[in-house]
Amino acid sequence: MNIPGHIKNSLLQTKLDDLIRHARDNEKKQTQYETFGFEIIDANTPTELRYLLLSQLKVRFQLQDVVLCLIDQHRDTARLFFDQDEKARTNYENRLRILDTAKDSRIIDTLDKVSLTGADVLEKCHWMIAGLNNKAPFKSAAYLPLMRRKRIIGALLLLSDDAKRYPQGIGTFFLQKLSAMTAVAIENCLNQQRLREISYQDVLTRVYNRRYFDLRLKDEIARSLRWKDDLVCMFLDVDYFKRINDTYGHQIGDDVLVRTASLIKMQVRACDIVARYGGEEFVVVLPATSLQSAHEIAERLRQSVHSNLYDFQGEQFRVSISIGMANLKNFCPSSPQDKPNCESIGTLLLARADAALYQAKESGRNQIAVFTNDDLKP
Repeated sequence: MNIPGHIKNSLLQTKLDDLIRHARDNEKKQTQYETFGFEIIDANTPTELRYLLLSQLKVRFQLQDVVLCLIDQHRDTARLFFDQDEKARTNYENRLRILDTAKDSRIIDTLDKVSLTGADVLEKCHWMIAGLNNKAPFKSAAYLPLMRRKRIIGALLLLSDDAKRYPQGIGTFFLQKLSAMTAVAIENCLNQQRLREISYQDVLTRVYNRRYFDLRLKDEIARSLRWKDDLVCMFLDVDYFKRINDTYGHQIGDDVLVRTASLIKMQVRACDIVARYGGEEFVVVLPATSLQSAHEIAERLRQSVHSNLYDFQGEQFRVSISIGMANLKNFCPSSPQDKPNCESIGTLLLARADAALYQAKESGRNQIAVFTNDDLKP
């Protein structure tokens, strides 16, 4: 059957137009993926990276949902991604799945190291989807392994309510590139955050140092004022520390500081700030905490420190601490229009907690003193 030339030309033109449109679509997709890939690699903090991967990826590529799964090799992934943001931790708990290398070893062993697409992925990765609040059923998915140096560090699951979005067996360069860039971004961002935290730590006790504490105190005061929460600052000082060093040596003195720091961290929450302020002095900030609750925490801590026995060449001895406390409640600005100077408020709060600590020491040590408005009277 002979097809007229003008019809052949028309069919060829249609095919050419389809090829050009497909090429332009691919070019547009490549630009989108590359732009997004460079954004996640440039993320400065785990919080920013979390937002890009779990919120922006979904919006920009019109996905029904996104799930990120990470193997927690260093047992710090959740803390790095959420810091003290418990609200974000709750919001993202089903979309950022963190696998423990011991408890979740069976799941980790099942993670594929190659990309997968299609409806079958939904069944294979059912544990990643469980708990998602989806309005419509998922119909196709793309599973992207996150590989670094031939080792899997996690997986990214892209979910769609369109069965044609990720047909089975499709292999796109764009998805592979996104997978590689995501793995690089996650590893680099978390390692950079770990390095920052090392610079914020006291070398001996592994609690925060004074530099980091000063930065965080201003932020916590601003947050407390914004939400009209109370905040309590505690100064803690090891009693007769010079005598401990002189009697038992500086190595024992260091051990006392390390144990005291550990006991402090055991008594407070993850969102509280514990720092070594200098020498044998520690400072703790308790956000969203009443003075009464803080006093109960301080008393448990005082008892915990004093119940510890230290041994030096067969001689046992105990250590005590004195604690001074002050709260933020009386530092609120006079009116909502006033912009509070959080640095000045922090300085005053510390000064009052320090004054209370001095009072505890003057009253015999191994006790707690609270700064009150009566202390301001001449």
